[in-house]
Amino acid sequence: MKREFHYVFKMNKMILFEVDYYTLGSNSNPYFATSAYEFIRSKRDFASGGQAQERLLKPFTTAYNFYKKWDVKHLKDLTEDEYNELIIDIEQLKEKYKYMERFKEEGYRYFDKGFSFYEEVEFSKK
Repeated sequence: MKREFHYVFKMNKMILFEVDYYTLGSNSNPYFATSAYEFIRSKRDFASGGQAQERLLKPFTTAYNFYKKWDVKHLKDLTEDEYNELIIDIEQLKEKYKYMERFKEEGYRYFDKGFSFYEEVEFSKK
């Protein structure tokens, strides 16, 4: 069974890498996405983000290789085999980087995937 999730990986104190698999709005199937964000120095906002993985992740080999491998599946549903392979690859990220994770609860129709900006700021400081 493909479980919906949201991960935030800390590359360093200024850069976060997010990996998602969830159903958006009224869509009938979940989709896969990644994104990367860089804080401004004061951490009151992001200096850049969204589809900035190519630039922000290059110094972080494990995350960058993950992004390059899975970018072809961006905004697409995954087969069971692809999903299982993705989970294995996420375990490698979890071994390398600090992370926060959230999963869709059983029985709920919608998944509130996001961590608040404040939660991400606090996480980046750890």
